[in-house]
Formats: sequence, C-alpha cells, structure tokens
Amino acid sequence: VYLNVLPFTPKSRKFRHKSEMDYLCHLQAVVEILIKYDRLDFVLAQLYETKKVPRANTSPLKAVPFRLDLPPEALDRVLRGE
Repeated sequence: VYLNVLPFTPKSRKFRHKSEMDYLCHLQAVVEILIKYDRLDFVLAQLYETKKVPRANTSPLKAVPFRLDLPPEALDRVLRGE
C-alpha cells in the first residue's frame, strides 16, 4: 500500500479542492490516518530521504509514492474500512 503525492497548484484547472482550506483539511485527514496506523514517522523518513519531486504538466502526471509497509493486522483494518 502506498501514499501517492501528486503535484498541485490551487490555480490549476484540475485542482480537486474547492479552496485552500479544503486542501488543508484533506492534508490533515491524511496525517490523522497515518497517525492512526502508526505510519507517520515512517512516511516522514521517506519524505526527507527522497530526491523525487511530483511533476505537473507531464503526461501522465508524475507522483511520488511513499511505501506504508502496513503490518498484516493494520492492512486487514484498512481493507475492512476501519
């Protein structure tokens, strides 16, 4: 299971959030889920180590994937939607 970070700009026509606040709320929700499954430090370590950068204006867009390495019991919870 991966967390994919996509390029974004609030002025983009394809920006999926209606406002900057909507975007920030989405980021907060992602952080809360990473904390719930004890993956925040793991993802942050990958973030600090990578030199990859998401790129817009490419086809397809270039995302940066971060491995979650969920333990089996956490993966089961995710797949059950808990």
